Amino acid sequence: MALSSTKIKISPIPLLLTLLLTCTSPLMIQAAGSSDEDDSDPQRSRNYQEAVSYIKKSDYSSAIPLLRRELKRNSRDADAHNYMGYALRKSNDLKNSAVHYAKALEINPKHLGALEYQGELFLTIGNLDLAKANLQKLDKLCWLGCDEYDDLRASIEDYQQGKKSSRY
Repeated sequence: MALSSTKIKISPIPLLLTLLLTCTSPLMIQAAGSSDEDDSDPQRSRNYQEAVSYIKKSDYSSAIPLLRRELKRNSRDADAHNYMGYALRKSNDLKNSAVHYAKALEINPKHLGALEYQGELFLTIGNLDLAKANLQKLDKLCWLGCDEYDDLRASIEDYQQGKKSSRY
């Protein structure tokens, strides 16, 4: 019995599809530094969950003390720092807001939410160049696109057109 020397051709399409689906799975995107984790996760503390609930209702003064408690419990929580920065910025405490965004990005330099919100803070204080630098970072991190990039880009466009946006 002779062995055949037939060559098998493998199409690269199934391999590319598998790679694409694997790299864009929610777990891979989360690992890349997304800030879109489920804020109602039962592993999150009650303080954190209540703070997020208040923030979603624009009740920043109620969220801030809860986030302070959360950060006292876990000072390495980039999401809590990001929300604290957001609540402080919306309460017009820009100096302390900047501190918390910087801390969130120190903990996780790929934190999409912190990059977006810090960029909006930069617009609030009139620093378009730094806002654009954050937009460039988001562009590199969001190679398939993301809301944080789209929102910061829209805020920058509004800023450049002289529109006062509620985003920043």
